[in-house]
Amino acid sequence: MAGSEGNPVRVMMRYVRWIGFVACSLAGLGYLLAGAFNMAGLMIALAVLSWINIRRKRDDAQDPQAPRR
Repeated sequence: MAGSEGNPVRVMMRYVRWIGFVACSLAGLGYLLAGAFNMAGLMIALAVLSWINIRRKRDDAQDPQAPRR
C-alpha cells in the first residue's frame, strides 16, 4: 500500500518539471527579445538544467536497476 501513495506525486512532478522547462524557455526568449541579456542567459541556463533533470528522471524511470551516476 505504501507504493500506491507515491505514484500520484511522481505523475505530478513529471508535469511540474515540464512546466518549469517551458516557463524558463519562454521567459528566456522574452528577455532576449527585450534586450535583457543577463536575465535571458539566466533563464536559458535554468531551462537547460530543467531539460537535464527531465532526461535524468526519464532514464531512471526506464531502467530502475541501473547504477546511479
